Parts: sequence; C-alpha cells; structure tokens
Amino acid sequence: MAGTTACGGASDQTVSFCTDYGDAMHELVVAARNYADAPAEFATVYGATMDDLNRLRAGAPDERLRKAFDTASFTFTVFSEDRVRADFLTRADFSDNALVLACAEYGIDLSIV
Repeated sequence: MAGTTACGGASDQTVSFCTDYGDAMHELVVAARNYADAPAEFATVYGATMDDLNRLRAGAPDERLRKAFDTASFTFTVFSEDRVRADFLTRADFSDNALVLACAEYGIDLSIV
C-alpha cells in the first residue's frame, strides 16, 4: 500500500495529506457556521479552500486516497449558492465522508467539527 511505511504505519505524506484535508474542512465548517453574520467571509474562505483542495489533490499519496478525495469533493458540485452550501456544511456529518473513512483505514482519525 503506497500510503504506508515499511512498518505498516501511515507515511508522512499520507498523514500530511489527511490532516491538511481535515484542517481545510474544519476552517470551512467554521466559516459556514458564521455565514449569517459574515457571508462574504464564507465566500472568501470557500474560494481559498477550493484552491487549496485542488493543490492538495495533486499531492495525494496514492490512487485510493485520490478517489476518496474525489468522492468527498463531489458534494461541493451539488450546491450553487453559498447560503445553501453553508447550511449543508453546518449540518454535515463528516464521519461518513469518503476521505475521512479512507484516512481512518491508514490509522489517521479526522474529526471535522
């Protein structure tokens, strides 16, 4: 498995990939929770996060994580309005997010709240 070390633990690249995703999603959820008070800030954070996630995807350590990333990212193509996107993010349960689950298979637990 490309995302693991010879000893079976997650590689540094895998840990970085997963934690960077978790950090980016956490920032996005925080901005979504503040949407009512700061809709422009949410739009800015969303745009920057999508740019960061595009770069992050390019550095996926293996095809399995890249596919999970693509599955998780599909959600964002469904919503065209920031208000609806923010509402979804505030209610989302990330425990069934494809990338959160894939990272867990490498022993990396992400808690996006």
